[in-house]
Amino acid sequence: MTVERSDRYMREAGAADPLERMISTLRMGDGVDTGVANGIEAAVQRWRSLPRAQVAGRARSGRTTVAEALGLQHGAETAPVDEPGFPDPVLDADIIVYVLGSAPSPGDRQILGSLPPERTLVVVNKSDAIGTGWADAVAAAEQFSRAFGLPAFPIVGSLAARTVAGALRETDLALLRRHAGNRSLSAVSAEAFVSPAAGPDTDERADLLERWDLYGAACALAALEREPDLAPQTVLQILNTVSGIEPVARLLGLRYQQAISRRAGGLVDELTRLAARAVPQGTSRARALITEYLDTDEARWLGLCGGLVDPAVSHLAAGYPRFEPEDADDALARAIRWRAVVASDLSPAARRAAVRVHNGYVRVWERMSSVGL
Repeated sequence: MTVERSDRYMREAGAADPLERMISTLRMGDGVDTGVANGIEAAVQRWRSLPRAQVAGRARSGRTTVAEALGLQHGAETAPVDEPGFPDPVLDADIIVYVLGSAPSPGDRQILGSLPPERTLVVVNKSDAIGTGWADAVAAAEQFSRAFGLPAFPIVGSLAARTVAGALRETDLALLRRHAGNRSLSAVSAEAFVSPAAGPDTDERADLLERWDLYGAACALAALEREPDLAPQTVLQILNTVSGIEPVARLLGLRYQQAISRRAGGLVDELTRLAARAVPQGTSRARALITEYLDTDEARWLGLCGGLVDPAVSHLAAGYPRFEPEDADDALARAIRWRAVVASDLSPAARRAAVRVHNGYVRVWERMSSVGL
């Protein structure tokens, strides 16, 4: 399922923003309304703040390198976990990337067993050192995925980071073309790659190995053996692909959008609580204004997005290619389906999420079919 447009109402605050208008109106009211306005403002700020990611793992697992390969902000990596004499870091971000640089330790297993599946993904770093080929790394990641109930991916983080930060020079490509087909160069070890027996360009090969590692050099040699005329950017893209980082980046993007949708649901939850607590008295307008906002198209859409990523019912939306229906008929079919979900045996939290999804699709159907005009 692709999460699309769940942040379409995350506009900059301004005069045209209904939430800001509501806050401004309540600030001009009595003491009760002013307090509610402060609560709404805090909820809106939480919703509009960017989702936060953490890259966690044991010391020397490659946390910094993985963060760089994924283009995450500096500081996304946490302190090491399972470090003797030190407490484990608090893993409370919207998205948690857990890095395994070797077989999971008991500490890794304990932490991974405590993390929420909807927010966590595992990368098996340094996968070029697992077994005798990439298939062994894939098998190891699949084993970890089954053991922890979390998506796990084999990657070579150092190569991925280099393809993001660096460029393949023409001199590198010329050197690789000269040795393409010489499989003994990279088949055994780094020592074999820089052996004088392979030719007089030992220093150049050592420099290339320093920057691209044996796995990257071997993959580039294999690609150039098949297609000697590949352009530098094409070889760089091949190296990025064989690093294994692409599926991780795709899932990270999906998790980011899901985090935005969860925050949208959190905003609707908080506004609903504030309205319930704002007992009308005197000239107070807090409950009326919040209730009015919660019936807008914007609030119904935010509630729908939050409901669809709620762990209690998200599996029921797995077949949707995206949140937004294709047309009015699709919107009506979804509304009918979710009405049946609401009527089934659900926990209170699941029913609340399902009701919001149903109400959201009813509103979308009204707009698409012009029934609500």
